[in-house]
Amino acid sequence: IMQLVDVWGWTCAVVGSFISLPQVLRLLRAHTSAGISLLMWQLSCAASVAWVFHGLRGDWWNITIPNALIAVTGVLIMNMVISDRHLDPVRTWGLVAAVAAALVAVEYLTTPALFGAAVLIPLAIGMLGQTRDLLRAPNLGGVSGVYLGLVALIQYMWLSWGIAVGDVSIVICATVLGVISGFNLVWFVLRDRGRVAARPRLATAGVA
Repeated sequence: IMQLVDVWGWTCAVVGSFISLPQVLRLLRAHTSAGISLLMWQLSCAASVAWVFHGLRGDWWNITIPNALIAVTGVLIMNMVISDRHLDPVRTWGLVAAVAAALVAVEYLTTPALFGAAVLIPLAIGMLGQTRDLLRAPNLGGVSGVYLGLVALIQYMWLSWGIAVGDVSIVICATVLGVISGFNLVWFVLRDRGRVAARPRLATAGVA
């Protein structure tokens, strides 16, 4: 049974390693970052760095390797967004560095359960930032539907692995993020097929 769990863990790692590639390709083809949440990528990149350290501490290379690759592709995507929107790189990367440092400190100074709760906060905020843009942005030309689908898929893959190996941090994060990413995928499909329209009025109704 443990051999099957190990195989499944590495399957999650392989899928997770290339999860951001469709979004990179979409940006390169579309030449626009319209609809992409910069906040999501800032927090995702910071969380990926923290997960690298979590994987190293637990000697779980199937966590360390994909998150290192996700961090690299996250850097590429953020650089493209920064260039497209003419943003200040120092301010943009400052948030990434601060959140990553805080999460790594929690990993080394507290328990796995507390780390799972701590790393969930920026990831959930980031995904909800993408939810906001999916709801409000008039143009989703820069968003990759394949990427959103993979994000939802990998959460449930990691959830099953986390349950099997007893990693509380993985279980906590994957459960909550699975719900949010599932909604994002469904809403994107509805927007893409013209079933629903952008709702910019939500911006004045207190939706963050």
